[in-house]
Amino acid sequence: MVVGDIVTKRRKVKKKVKVIFLFLFLLLGVISFIFINDDSSNFNVKVHEMFDEVIKNTKKYKECLNDPKVFMEDDFDDELKTKENDLKKIFDNGANFTYADLNTEYTFGKGGDNVSYAASVNKLPAVFYAYHLADEGKLDLNKELKYTSNYTHGGSGVIQKDPVGSKYTIGKLLEYAIKYSDNIAYFMILDQIGDTAKVKEYWKGLGVNITYTDKFGNLSPNLGASYLKEVYKYYLSGKDNAKKLYSDMEVSDNMDYVKNDGVTYDIAHKYGWYSFYYNDISIVMTTHPYILTITSTKGFNNTSKNFFLKAHSLADEFNEEYYKEKSDYCLKKSY
Repeated sequence: MVVGDIVTKRRKVKKKVKVIFLFLFLLLGVISFIFINDDSSNFNVKVHEMFDEVIKNTKKYKECLNDPKVFMEDDFDDELKTKENDLKKIFDNGANFTYADLNTEYTFGKGGDNVSYAASVNKLPAVFYAYHLADEGKLDLNKELKYTSNYTHGGSGVIQKDPVGSKYTIGKLLEYAIKYSDNIAYFMILDQIGDTAKVKEYWKGLGVNITYTDKFGNLSPNLGASYLKEVYKYYLSGKDNAKKLYSDMEVSDNMDYVKNDGVTYDIAHKYGWYSFYYNDISIVMTTHPYILTITSTKGFNNTSKNFFLKAHSLADEFNEEYYKEKSDYCLKKSY
């Protein structure tokens, strides 16, 4: 080893020693301050809390918190088991659900594989595929398309209010298909991307199987969760089209079915409604994001709305308690 390398190594060692001493000095100062300004009982509590915060910043703790193989159902306290059961209890023969934590992938539900009519929820996988084509340069989002009479359709959407012959960019059609669940926009998009056959083929490559009985097809809560896991991964990529898709989902119609008054965090969702079928798949962006997907035959009415809001409220309570208990569990394992 040359002299220069030895000097450099010594400097690094000295720097590490200085950092350690600085940390210990600050720690001593904090402890002294607490001791001087508080009684002994509060002192013990606050020192314990301080060390908990130090542990929470360690790699070991963070790995434990995000590890799906630790803190399984056998480790749940009674409080958490109760909150999980409270959510399950409100689901009857007319509704099914899947909850999936996006960090640990912990999943539970009721009737998660039960298949129902998807309605407009299945616009999401088509729009998702279109944005990926655009990312690859295979679809021009600025290309203008003309609304012709063969696309005329009722149901949800805003284009039906415009005159035949109106023009829209593909990008605007994708936005309308998510924001307003626009049927005309959806059918125009399908013709540009190879119809449902190409959508199905693309998602099969992701390990997700879509069954189309018509342009909308079928849905189960677990299938909806699979859609949203891919949407979330896409969002985390930071791509402009991913951000656009996600932001449109955050302001899409019928948000009042999934977001209770007073809720401050964002929810990105896609609903589907046809006759007595009403479904919703949501990414709930709390401190610890999770997915809640619900299929139902409760229709589109106030009773259904109250049911969906209750389900989301109970899912929030479970999610909060889950991470509280898992945090305590990981703290004990990390000391």
